[in-house]
Amino acid sequence: MANEPLISQALEKKKAKHERFAEIDYIRLTDAQGGWPRGTVFLNNRAVPGYPSIGRVLNLEKGLEQQFHAPFHAEEKIDGYNVRIVKHEGHYLAFSRGGFVCPFTTDRLPDLIDTDILDSHPDLVICGEVAGPGNPYLEGHPPDIKDEIVLLVFDLMRFEELGFFETAEKLNIIGQFNLPAVPYHGRFEPHQAQQLRDILPELDGRGVEGLVLKEEGARQKRAKYVTPASVVQDIRAMGDALMDMPAEYFTNRLLRLVLILEESPHLDSSQLRYELGCALIDPLLEAARNHPATHKVSHHFECRFRHRINAERFIQHISRAPQREIHSSVRSLEEDQDGYWVLTFERVFPRISGLLANFLSGGQIHD
Repeated sequence: MANEPLISQALEKKKAKHERFAEIDYIRLTDAQGGWPRGTVFLNNRAVPGYPSIGRVLNLEKGLEQQFHAPFHAEEKIDGYNVRIVKHEGHYLAFSRGGFVCPFTTDRLPDLIDTDILDSHPDLVICGEVAGPGNPYLEGHPPDIKDEIVLLVFDLMRFEELGFFETAEKLNIIGQFNLPAVPYHGRFEPHQAQQLRDILPELDGRGVEGLVLKEEGARQKRAKYVTPASVVQDIRAMGDALMDMPAEYFTNRLLRLVLILEESPHLDSSQLRYELGCALIDPLLEAARNHPATHKVSHHFECRFRHRINAERFIQHISRAPQREIHSSVRSLEEDQDGYWVLTFERVFPRISGLLANFLSGGQIHD
């Protein structure tokens, strides 16, 4: 097979790892190799291309002029997690950004998408965002997704091929198979920063994370631009884990917000500043108030599985995933009245938990 030498070299250089899900063996790239990006998966030596990182522009007008050389399309950026969905040996699989089979998403695929498209297009790779309050990875979710998880498609690729379908072809296939898709906001030229800025207040008011901009043509240049509301939501989501997150998580977002407001002062408001202050203070204050009873700072998750075995696989998956010093603790796994298996677990933040325990019991702090 054409990819065998590349795979052997990647394994030898420790840029790839053997993985297994159920009875399926595969190899994932932990670093870029031979033109394939990190997260690329090899199934029987056939490549499922990794999804590339997309850069962020912090000044829309200058960013469009510098980054884009041709017309581009604007789509909503969804606050969720990235998956690639394929069909392999009769199985429908969802791979994470890092190239792992996600047991949760794979289990729930029949609830999220009509997989008939993969039966008629077996070389297709569906790229989408899973979002909603029933997801097991992220504390935040889009405000208008209220009940459970959804999958929204934003790109299509093929096995063994780098690059994406052009937007027009992608939208045609999405319509043909009635796939759930990210909202589309039109085609723009690089000089049309103001037209894009005109969209932002409505997106910001809905709590949308932002826009992803995708250039037409061979370069397939991409960039993302976020809304002020999404910055505040991110800070609020992890505000009680202040000491366990990298400082850059907060400082980068504050810089992001300042640069957005510098360019688009019409998005600035006393309400935004009030919400930012609350996002910085309220989660940590609540954690301090709850600590005497809980003795820890943690985030709770509840997610539903169609099959118990996949819930058990997910438990193994999160136990091995690198998450700094944050650790996960399973609380329960029970069948509900609809026949789903409900997994309840929490992620505990040990550093802030220990600091609050010390300070609330009278310990000293030396500045």
